[in-house]
Amino acid sequence: MASAIRTTTKGNWLVKITFFIKKKDGLSDEEFHKHWSENHAEIFLSVPIARQNIVKYSQFHSDSSVNLAPYGIGMAGFDGGANMWAYSLEDVFAVFKDEEYLRVVRPDEEQFLNSAETVAMLGWEEDKWEKSS
Repeated sequence: MASAIRTTTKGNWLVKITFFIKKKDGLSDEEFHKHWSENHAEIFLSVPIARQNIVKYSQFHSDSSVNLAPYGIGMAGFDGGANMWAYSLEDVFAVFKDEEYLRVVRPDEEQFLNSAETVAMLGWEEDKWEKSS
């Protein structure tokens, strides 16, 4: 079994964790995506430990208007994915235990996320191909 930790081209160890999230009941898709993209990202990154411990943070916004059933593919049922890369899993979870994170970020998450249905996937990326310009 492979480790969830891989080296980057710079020789640094990174882990990637993706949190699959669902919007809070009662929010429209537009309200959810706008708040997550514009407000929450700024709030999350305002906490010093987030910038200290997280190497990269990205958001994947699901488009619920697309129907993949004609292609034989079901949708995952999540509204988005928060991707975080760090040098260790401990670095990631130190963010979530941080006093300022709990005081500033968690209350914002409760405004737009259904936290009880958040699930995660931990691992690494292996880029296999990228089209050149």
